[in-house]
Amino acid sequence: MHSRAIIVLALAVSALSCSEPPPPSPPPDTSVENTELGIRLTAVPDGLEIAINHGPNLELRPTAEGVDGVISFALGPEQHAVNLVAAVQDHQAKIEALPGGEYQGAQELSGDAGVVYYSRGRFSDGEATVEETVLFLIHPSDYRLLEIHYRYPAADDSAARVGQLIEVLSKLE
Repeated sequence: MHSRAIIVLALAVSALSCSEPPPPSPPPDTSVENTELGIRLTAVPDGLEIAINHGPNLELRPTAEGVDGVISFALGPEQHAVNLVAAVQDHQAKIEALPGGEYQGAQELSGDAGVVYYSRGRFSDGEATVEETVLFLIHPSDYRLLEIHYRYPAADDSAARVGQLIEVLSKLE
């Protein structure tokens, strides 16, 4: 009887060792949706995390230690025609009206999101110099202006910050 138990145990161990490992768990869903803004990011880009997603407020923040800033979204009213050039001009006027305001220019981009304008400037918030980069585009499903703002302490990392903003745009639906 003892040998029979050993044989059964050996067969059980053999059967377990021949079975396939369980399939890996699917990766977690990193998408984020904001129904009030009517947008969805297919994924939160690396180096960013969701800070707020409530009502019409969606904010992303950098995850790197010592890196500050906030990416926020703003949605304008429904319009017959959205004038992106006028939005850039308004941004320039706002930057130049702020203390220490220095407008740094704009550029037209085109891609999957259609025509997008990039606009950037610096100003003083009383304690430090802040840089703001904004993407202006037509909302993916409405005739509304969609603005994606990135405010961060002015430094030598503007190119990296603009790269993060473009990465956010590439995830937008």
